[in-house]
Amino acid sequence: MLKRRSWIRMCGAGAAAVLALALVGCQTVPQAPAKAPGLTEEQQQLLRSQGFAQADQGWELQMSGKLLFGFDSAEVGAQARTKVLELGRALKGVGIERLRVEGHTDDRGSDAYNMRLSLRRAEAVADVLAEAGLARQDIEVKGLGRAMPVVPSDAAENRRVAIVVPLQ
Repeated sequence: MLKRRSWIRMCGAGAAAVLALALVGCQTVPQAPAKAPGLTEEQQQLLRSQGFAQADQGWELQMSGKLLFGFDSAEVGAQARTKVLELGRALKGVGIERLRVEGHTDDRGSDAYNMRLSLRRAEAVADVLAEAGLARQDIEVKGLGRAMPVVPSDAAENRRVAIVVPLQ
C-alpha cells in the first residue's frame, strides 16, 4: 500500500509539473509598440521630429502654415524653399526616398483650374525635393484641387502641399 501511495504521489507531482509547464507556454508575451511597415526606428524618429504624423496611407506632413502659396501661384518662396531643401536632405539621410507630394488650393476658381494649379504646386515642391538629392522619379505628385480644405472658405491655409511617406 505504501508503494502504491508513493507511486500516486509521484504521478501526481509529475502531472502537476507537466501542467505547470503547459501553462507557462500559454502566457502572453508583452507586445512591442507597433512599428510602421518598412520603416526603421531611426526613420520614424526623424519623421516625428519633422512634424509628420502616421495616417492611413503613410506618414503625412501637412505643410499648411509652413509652405503656403500666394493666390493663383505655384511659386515656392525663399523661406519655404529652404525648409523643403532641409527636409529633403534629412529624409535622404535616413534612407527615405519614396514620397508623394499632394497639392491643394482654396475654393476660388473652377474645379478644372484648381486641379491644374494644385498639380503645379505639387510639382514645384517635388522639384525642390529633387534638388535636395531625392530622385525625381521616386516622388509621386498629385493635384487634389479644393477637395480637401483644412479650413472652410478661400483661406490661405488651403493653398498648400502635403508630403506623404507612403507605407512600404
